[in-house]
Amino acid sequence: MSDGPVFLNVELVLETHDYVLGFDGGMVGVGDLGLIESAVASAQNAWLYGRGDNFDIAAAYAFHLAESQAFNDGNKRTAITCALTFLDLNGCYRRRPDPQEFEAAMIAIAKKELDKRGLAQLMRERCS
Repeated sequence: MSDGPVFLNVELVLETHDYVLGFDGGMVGVGDLGLIESAVASAQNAWLYGRGDNFDIAAAYAFHLAESQAFNDGNKRTAITCALTFLDLNGCYRRRPDPQEFEAAMIAIAKKELDKRGLAQLMRERCS
């Protein structure tokens, strides 16, 4: 019997951000650590309160990290990388999705054209 999913913690989100910037470049730094903590808690609450499956939780990481703009740079890249890391840690990331499709999804979130449900559905379709 499972105790639930393996969650990302704030430290892993920060390490992921450093990795993303090391890979793609950008301005280093955290603008508001509290917003990162809130995004991590929001994803955990999605499971604790029974609001969805692992794809919904991954979408919560991506949505809240991207929307909060807590980092000085690389918010959307960090957000989608954290979401896919969560799926991988929990055995849900079986197919490599098209990076351009997820880049477009993160831009749509920033423009408020895509919500968490839509992102979760996209992940379900493209990653499982």
